[in-house]
Amino acid sequence: MKLQWQNKLDAETGLDDPGLYEFLFQEGSLSRFIEVNCNGTFHIELKNETWSQPLSDEIELVSLGENEITFIRESWLKCDDKRLVYARTVIPRATFEKESEELLQLGNKPLGNILFNDSTTYRSNMRYAKIPIDCNLHQQATMGSKIAGFLWGRQSLFYINNNPLLVTEVFLPTILECNKN
Repeated sequence: MKLQWQNKLDAETGLDDPGLYEFLFQEGSLSRFIEVNCNGTFHIELKNETWSQPLSDEIELVSLGENEITFIRESWLKCDDKRLVYARTVIPRATFEKESEELLQLGNKPLGNILFNDSTTYRSNMRYAKIPIDCNLHQQATMGSKIAGFLWGRQSLFYINNNPLLVTEVFLPTILECNKN
């Protein structure tokens, strides 16, 4: 299923839950923002790191060849034992090879530590989507849980030394419990 990604203004008008606003539209490092605001210990749960075929809309966004494989990292941003955000990162071979040392040593560290602390890295506009329950991205994000409603997600295309890297983040309902204020 191809998602209908939209700009911030369109997403704001369709956002049902005002509590989600500050997380969904956070423009800095989401992991850092959660770490500061969660009432517990922030950490990354690594789901998967592998070389494989990206999804069709990911291929278009990072301008890949039809059968080109990429490095894909999937993880959950967590506060204590609660999964808050599912993150999927697609790193084309050219980007990975230029930055391989840092990206290979990432492990359970937040990707934001690299992306937001490197002066050669920048982000293009974020896009947002409601993710229905029958979407593969929803199923990946909610694996092992019983979340029955739609979710919100955002997608950002970063450039490291002018090489693309795609980050998709899906916000789980538990994100609303993560607020010290």
